[in-house]
Amino acid sequence: MNAYVIKDDQIARVIGAVFADELSRRFNRHFDFLTIAAWGGETGFDDQGLKLNDEERAVCLSRAASFFGLDAVLFETRPVNTIRETAETVSNEIQARLEHFSFKSAARADAKAGCRHRADEIFQDAAAAANILYGRRRLLSFVAPHSLLGFELTILTPNLQGIESIDARGMTPEQLSATLAYGDVLVATPSLWRYMMRENLASPDNTMAVSFGEAMAPDLGAEMRKAGFGVLRELYGSTETGLMGWRDAPTEPFVFFDHWRRDGDDVLRAAPDGAERPAAAMDFLEWSGERTFVLSGRRDGAVQIGAVNVQPDDVARQLAQHPAIRQCVVKASRSGDGVMRLMAHIVLKKGYLADEGTARDIDAWCRTSLRQQERPRIYQFHEKLPK
Repeated sequence: MNAYVIKDDQIARVIGAVFADELSRRFNRHFDFLTIAAWGGETGFDDQGLKLNDEERAVCLSRAASFFGLDAVLFETRPVNTIRETAETVSNEIQARLEHFSFKSAARADAKAGCRHRADEIFQDAAAAANILYGRRRLLSFVAPHSLLGFELTILTPNLQGIESIDARGMTPEQLSATLAYGDVLVATPSLWRYMMRENLASPDNTMAVSFGEAMAPDLGAEMRKAGFGVLRELYGSTETGLMGWRDAPTEPFVFFDHWRRDGDDVLRAAPDGAERPAAAMDFLEWSGERTFVLSGRRDGAVQIGAVNVQPDDVARQLAQHPAIRQCVVKASRSGDGVMRLMAHIVLKKGYLADEGTARDIDAWCRTSLRQQERPRIYQFHEKLPK
């Protein structure tokens, strides 16, 4: 059963990521990878650490408790002042009882963001991932561990395999090239993979590359193989459903894991307790066989920016609150290097000039009012909105 034990340092890593996510969502406090990766057990909540005010502290601790299926009242009766103390308190509780995990999707509306999953089903997902990552000697991760797939892949799966899990978010591509060794597996989103390919990441023989969170483009997969990654694995799932399928190449269909099956146009999950539960995939699935499928677009109209689901219409509604904007439409487009980005088409109010100064002012407003993935990268001004 030791494989199912989540170590205190792993809990601390999750808590650091959860805090960063909650501070970004609720308080527009944004941190880069290097900063979050540097947060350790001794990082405190005071002015020498995370600089949390009373409201931020309460919200972050509530989210940390909820992640592990615990009641937030836990931290009212047991005051904590560092990430380590928070992790130790959580650890003591889940050793006695761990029934649920709670993850948040990228939905802006917080009431719609929470997704609760039975703990046995989360471990079931991790065991399925461990089967297709079998034989690796270490797992290195470039992704945060607080998302559902991030938690399953970078915390639970290496625990089940009995291998070391290394948080590589604080490494430069040069440091990562020097660290990677024969038999390792590296986990990252396609956006991060594209960044690492631009920075000439090199891989030794028999190294596996794992991606999730957005579709892997064929040209990126080809670059990764040229960089030395002999085995590619792309995983498919969502915060709402859990881990559903995998494939070896962007040109192939996804294959269901054993605990999923097709039921007409719908899908069923075979849970560890023997029950079969219907689920709704977040994408339209185009079936190529009883257990194989390709993706045919999001059901909710979201686009994936840096492995985060973003609603362009929601971004447009937020952007329309800027005092200079009368109307706007936000669309997603893929840049020349294959990266998905948002483009804002804007009609200004009278008295505002359609020039670089106005674009800079709007962009500065977006930096404080929108999450990083929601910020448009291009602003185009029009006398009336194009069709």
